[in-house]
Parts: sequence; structure tokens; C-alpha cells
Amino acid sequence: MWSTGLALCLLSAMALSGCSGASKGNTKDVEVAKSNENRSSSFEYSMPVDLTDILQAYELYQKSSADEQESILFSFVDEEMCEGEVTLFEDTSFVIRLPEYRDFKIPFLAVAEEFYNNCSFAWNMWSNFEVWYRGHTAGDLRNDKDVIQSIRAFDVNIIRDAELSKAAQSYRDSILVLMSMGLDDWDDAHNAWNVRGTYNDAIAKKACRFYDDKDEFQDRYNKIVEYAEGMGDDKFSHYLNSNEDEQVSVMLSELNTCANFDEQCSLWRKWANSKESEGVDAWLVAVGNKLMESGNYNPNLNRIWITWRTLCQFYYCGASKDSVIPNPFYNQFRRMCYHTCLKRIETHPDDIFAMNCAASLAGNPNVIRIGNFLYGNDAVIDASQMMPERFKSDDLSDDNEEEIE
Repeated sequence: MWSTGLALCLLSAMALSGCSGASKGNTKDVEVAKSNENRSSSFEYSMPVDLTDILQAYELYQKSSADEQESILFSFVDEEMCEGEVTLFEDTSFVIRLPEYRDFKIPFLAVAEEFYNNCSFAWNMWSNFEVWYRGHTAGDLRNDKDVIQSIRAFDVNIIRDAELSKAAQSYRDSILVLMSMGLDDWDDAHNAWNVRGTYNDAIAKKACRFYDDKDEFQDRYNKIVEYAEGMGDDKFSHYLNSNEDEQVSVMLSELNTCANFDEQCSLWRKWANSKESEGVDAWLVAVGNKLMESGNYNPNLNRIWITWRTLCQFYYCGASKDSVIPNPFYNQFRRMCYHTCLKRIETHPDDIFAMNCAASLAGNPNVIRIGNFLYGNDAVIDASQMMPERFKSDDLSDDNEEEIE
């Protein structure tokens, strides 16, 4: 039997180290020159986001009844996003149009529309397919008619590149054929994972390559992440040393008095990646909303979005393979952050870390229902990567920490 625990193939790898493969179409093969700027120049140090309304909401929350508290916590998201059994992408309204960047002199921007739309086509259809697959292998999600209808509604004409449009059509049609065959007729050579991988390979060949040496880029990127998440240590220490029943209030106040947006992003990530924040995910979600909606850029915006999405899934919808997974809601913020990164690249055409951030946002998979985690959806995998401190046991030494398989 083929493995359903395959690595999330090429688009996920691209999300870690940027899109790869030579760009084609309206652009020539490009290798963006290595930046000589120091790390701090990768940040804009924008004005901090005003979080006064969240502080006020928390003050109200503390005075409210249990029912009123629940209403406040659900006001931070689409209250209907976790209702019902499943959430399907019913059409291709997820498409983005970036006419201002077509034929742009910056190669990454010139292919930004096609890259995003193809990645969305791939992962959104896959999310629908997973509902069908889960219903035929385990859980109760038997929505065959709705899933098939939704996949047929994926219009390949949203993709402008003729070669990629053909690849998208093959992907869609092959998935439908496999579904009509039934699982007993699948094998190692003919299964949905191979079909998805073929389409992902086609996308990668058209994507923009913005670094020369992968290892060197990864090393520089790791230093940027370390720098981005190393701000606000004094504020975080104040939070850790405060009384437990005052910690949320202390953190919200510290976030609201940050010197700039980048410090806010760093402090928010520290808060999320701490055992002390367990149980207050809704307040992390509320602040994350504001950070992403601000339109301010940070080279860690992709990590902020993935962390926020994971917190949303855990708190509001659940970690089960049969949970509602509102990827359309999460992708509204993905799209928002992608636009923010493109604006940064437009004014900083040599910023490879902004390109990496955008590539990660576009190429990262939706929350996978049937992936690498045996006992739930892959939001658990995302959590272990984005918030590892939450998975450490106080009873174990650093050399013998709990691991999630």
C-alpha cells in the first residue's frame, strides 16, 4: 500500500527555503545578487500596532460571566468557521490578480500571481480531496457528492500560463478519476499523492530562484530568524516573572508598549512559544489578527501566520483528523500577508528574505487532515515546529525531551 505519510512534497520544501527552479514565461532565468546589507536592514521598524481594544476586551472578559467570556473569545474569529462537519473550497474565488506586477522588472514579482494561484489550486483541491479520502478510510466524513462537485468547480482558466494550466487540468482530472476508481484499484504508481507531486513539480519549474547556494542561504536565513525572535527579552522576562493570574494582562500591556512592529512580532512569537501561554490561545489569536491586518512587514510574517493558524485550529476547531478545518478562513490571512511581502519586495528588490517569506506563505500547505501525524491533523506538526517549548516536559532532561512522531 502506498504511504499516506509522505513528506508534503516539493511545495512544503519550497516553503522552508524559498521557491526553486528557473523562472520562465515573461522572465529570464535569474539569480538575485546576494545582499550585503546587515541583518537589521531586513526590518522596517514600523510603528507598533495599537492593541488598546484588545486590552479593553481582556478587562471586560475578567468581569464577565462564563457565557459572556465565551462570546468575547469567539469574537476574534469568524464565529461560523467551525460549524458543521466540513469546510470545502467550492470554487476558485481564492485566485489573486496582480496586473501591476505582470512584466515587472523584478522577476519574483513577475511570477508572483502565477505562483500563488497554482499553489492555492494545488492545496485547496487537496483539502477537498482529503475529506473524501477520510470518509473512505476511517471517519464519518462521507460527503462524496459535495466533494466531487467542488473539485469539478476548480476552473483551470484562472491560471494564465498555458503549461501550468495544462498541469492543473491533469491534476484535477486525475484526482477525479482516482476517486471514481475506488481505493482498491490504487497502487504505488497510481495514487493521489503521486498526482499531487507531479503538479507540484510543474509549479516548481516555473518558480523564481532567488539564491545561489541553498546551504549558504539557509545559514543566513537562520540568523535572520534568530535576530527577528531575539527582541523584547526584558518584556518577556517581566511576563514570565509576573503572577500567573496576571500574565495575560502583563503580556498585552508589554505588547502594546513595544518600540516598533518588529519587537511586537518577536514578543508575540516568544509568548506563543512558551508553556506559560497554554490555555490562552484565543488572546494570542486576537493579537495575531492585528499584527497581520496591519499591513506592516516583518521577515517572520510567514512564521507568524503559521503559528496563528495553528493556535486557531487548536483552540477553536480541534486537532482531530475529523475536525472542521476552516482553511478558507486561514487563507484570507495568508493572502493578506502575501500582499504585504510583495509590497516590501517592490521597494526592496534585492531582499531575498522577503522573497522567502512570500514563497513560504504561498507554498505552504493548508492544514493537512491526513498527513504525518498519526493521531490528528497536521496542525500538531506545525505546533511542534513553531512552538517547541510547549512540547517540552518539565520531568525530562534536555537530552530526553518528548518528541512528536
